[in-house]
Amino acid sequence: MRVLFVLGSGGHTTHSLNFARNIKDTKIFIVPWGINIVKEIAEKKYFSVLSPRYRAKDNKAMSVFRTIFLFFQSLLILLKIRPNIVISTGPGIALFPMLISKMFRIRTIFIETPNRVYFPSITGKMLIGKVDLFLSSWIELAHRFEGIEYKGMLL
Repeated sequence: MRVLFVLGSGGHTTHSLNFARNIKDTKIFIVPWGINIVKEIAEKKYFSVLSPRYRAKDNKAMSVFRTIFLFFQSLLILLKIRPNIVISTGPGIALFPMLISKMFRIRTIFIETPNRVYFPSITGKMLIGKVDLFLSSWIELAHRFEGIEYKGMLL
């Protein structure tokens, strides 16, 4: 079985890597370009992608370009490795891999980071009802939004 983890930076990465340690199957990672420490942890089983995140120094056209580029990068990665499942803990770069996976009928799991107690992240809001399983570590979040399941502290 091939499990694709979509990592972000900071807390998202920490939570995903903690979760990935418990998976015994083949693990492959999508990581943001330029985050070298994640590449070392991923042990050469990763794909670097361009993050679409808007930066103050950028113009909006550049952010749109990065977003379109991320879509095509995600599509090519999914076609190449054909994972059995895609898991993410909430970074913005997870949106396209998760949505494209659903088009290919690849199982998707979105785990909202534990710091999201009452409201989902922006990526989480966009993926509610669009992933196979949306998990939260907080019962408050699961009660507020249909489609989110509470399973206790996950990460």
